Amino acid sequence: MHDYPMAGPHGPPMHHRPPMHHPPHPHYMPRPYMPRPHHPPFEKMENKKDKFPNYLHHVQPEDDPLATRTLFAGNLEINISDEELRRIFGRYGIVEDIDIKRPPPGTGNAFAFVRYQTLDMAHRAKVELSGQYIGKFQCKIGYGKATPTTRVWVGGLGPWTSVAQLEREFDRFGAIKKIEYAKGEAQAYILYDSIDAAQAAVKEMRGFPLGGPDRRLRIDFADVGTGGPFRPKPYAPPVG
Repeated sequence: MHDYPMAGPHGPPMHHRPPMHHPPHPHYMPRPYMPRPHHPPFEKMENKKDKFPNYLHHVQPEDDPLATRTLFAGNLEINISDEELRRIFGRYGIVEDIDIKRPPPGTGNAFAFVRYQTLDMAHRAKVELSGQYIGKFQCKIGYGKATPTTRVWVGGLGPWTSVAQLEREFDRFGAIKKIEYAKGEAQAYILYDSIDAAQAAVKEMRGFPLGGPDRRLRIDFADVGTGGPFRPKPYAPPVG
């Protein structure tokens, strides 16, 4: 029989067993120290594309009732020139008109309306330039208001299209004066007798599957012009 020491208020201290040391597991790998990244408490993490999120949402022209060949370009430098805007926007199509609006000094940035020859050109520019920097400011690009005319531009055509087919589909909106279309072209112009007829055609025929479900029409108004051949001016992107 063994006597074990007991601890008491006046007795000898207990004998403590020494701690056991286990060898490390053969597969144990110590985790390296990784300092946590430091972010300033009020730093705003902003991508240049995040400033105008509503202007970065793009819908195909055949599905967008607001799509026109005229673009609104906002948040521009107050002294930006017509030539500079033509150089920038001319990369995406034929620019027919630019109207720059400059508010009084100190009241805001400039903005402009840029009218292209066709809706397809305007849509291309809208997609490519939205959220980009023009000069020192990040611009916002949207569609301007349509200017109704009696002449309608029709895009999304091809070898499957004929003048007779266009006449059959478009004369339901009113009397047609002229259909300008060359077989195999991707676009046509239809001249109506009245603006009301042209407006009805633009509203009702946008997205119409003239050549099948995957060949839907893009529609917008066009300049009436002074007659002559319908074929649009050839487009060559500017150099530089």
